[in-house]
Amino acid sequence: MIAEALHLFNGRIWTGDPARPWAASIMIRQGRIESLDGSTLAPSMRVVDAAGRTVAPGLIDSHLHLLRGGKSLSELDLSLVRSRREFQSRIAQRHLKLAPGQWLIASGWSQENWPGSQMPDKSWLAGVGDRPTVCYRMDMHVAVVNDAVLQFCDLQRDPPGGTIQRDPRNNEPTGLMIEAAAWQIVNRIIPESTPADRQRYLLEAQRHAHLLGLTSVGTMEYAKDVADVFEPVRDQLTLRCRVTLLDRGWPMDFSYGRDFRNDDHLAVIGYKAFIDGTLGSRTARMLHDYADDPGNRGLLVELAADGHLRDWAIAVAENGLSPSMHAIGDEAVRLALDAIEGLPAKARPRIEHAQQVDRSDIPRFRSEGWGQIASMQPLHKADDCRSIRKRLSADRLQGTFAFRSLKKAGAVLAFGSDWPVVSIDPLLGIRAAVTGLTLDGEVFGADQNLTVEEALRAYTADAAFSLSMEDAGVLRPGAVGDLVMFARDPFTADWVNDPPRVEMTVAGGQVVYHAGARRQA
Repeated sequence: MIAEALHLFNGRIWTGDPARPWAASIMIRQGRIESLDGSTLAPSMRVVDAAGRTVAPGLIDSHLHLLRGGKSLSELDLSLVRSRREFQSRIAQRHLKLAPGQWLIASGWSQENWPGSQMPDKSWLAGVGDRPTVCYRMDMHVAVVNDAVLQFCDLQRDPPGGTIQRDPRNNEPTGLMIEAAAWQIVNRIIPESTPADRQRYLLEAQRHAHLLGLTSVGTMEYAKDVADVFEPVRDQLTLRCRVTLLDRGWPMDFSYGRDFRNDDHLAVIGYKAFIDGTLGSRTARMLHDYADDPGNRGLLVELAADGHLRDWAIAVAENGLSPSMHAIGDEAVRLALDAIEGLPAKARPRIEHAQQVDRSDIPRFRSEGWGQIASMQPLHKADDCRSIRKRLSADRLQGTFAFRSLKKAGAVLAFGSDWPVVSIDPLLGIRAAVTGLTLDGEVFGADQNLTVEEALRAYTADAAFSLSMEDAGVLRPGAVGDLVMFARDPFTADWVNDPPRVEMTVAGGQVVYHAGARRQA
């Protein structure tokens, strides 16, 4: 899959290497960078004239769900729905296109997208008749299902860390399944795709990632899917996949992750734990009540609720792997910092999301001279900060998506998308990080905005560091030959009105996406 050689010249190449920030040409052989500003050409070398365009290291998404994202490309997308009527219409239209008995799976809705911010219930799904239907909120932490699904569910009691919402008038389930009720009850009864179908989803996700400039990802997957889906197509991977395993029972057997055969394109680097829920669902665990829901501080789930989080983090690190923790609320972030305190830097523990951090905890992101990794998703800010002023009192907003404050404190900012929760497009993430624009077009927390270079670094070198990729995220001799070429200069682009787009993606010296070739086709 590796091109014999590639020479890109006449470019404005931002290397991401402080020792040599800019170059005009780059030579790649056998998948590795041989030289910058070299001139020796071989007869079989592919030559690319950048025509003055800006080139950067291949972009890295430090946190997504690649297999789930690939599957979502063929599912019903409700992210643009703006009313109950439109929600019901889209569901009914998809229902008519499906075979009898086939489950209807949709995702992407957010109650913040329509007037009144009403959460949907099973009455919104009446148009599908008796077809089993599951519609996930955009954060995947809430699902609304119909009676055809509920009949398969164990509804006797709420699972730990989750809620089966009930109508207070008759105690009947409304169809809204929150947190663990979605993960542990609904997810387990959805018919599983065949391994062949899931392999197809994975390769489609890879193609989609490349056309957006991505050459590496940190993906959250279950061991079974790694074995059944990723390993059989290992030789077809041009996208570098660094896997964090979602298997999280306690006590745990770490042998699969510890003994996995890592290579350049597929490697297991750690395990992930969940501490809390999400801001949009008011299940992120807070130090103080939600302003619009007095008495509610959100949820602690799984290992955090059981008191085993610290033991788990130590065990992961002792097995030579990286502990990664979903922590969105400020209390959850504090618990994550407590759990990893004193772990060796080589373990590279990651706090995933860190959307709300108490100001007193921000200095803790520098520990004994090295930065804790804040693995954050700027596009979540564009969505969640539409309603954050309702959720939290004004004095707490300084800790909301605190990119600038965390970076100043010494944290390593590693950016990603959490796809399919939001778009995988890293340029949309950069736009959110440098402008502070929400999806409603308002600016939130401008004092936390980053420069374009800082945001690019969070999608390249610092993302690579977070995923233990020592030779990626930077363009210098010996590093992997991954790069992205932009149609317009990202350093001078109007990120508000006219963001740049990707013109070409190169992975290991191989051109895996070229917009010009696509237009000609």
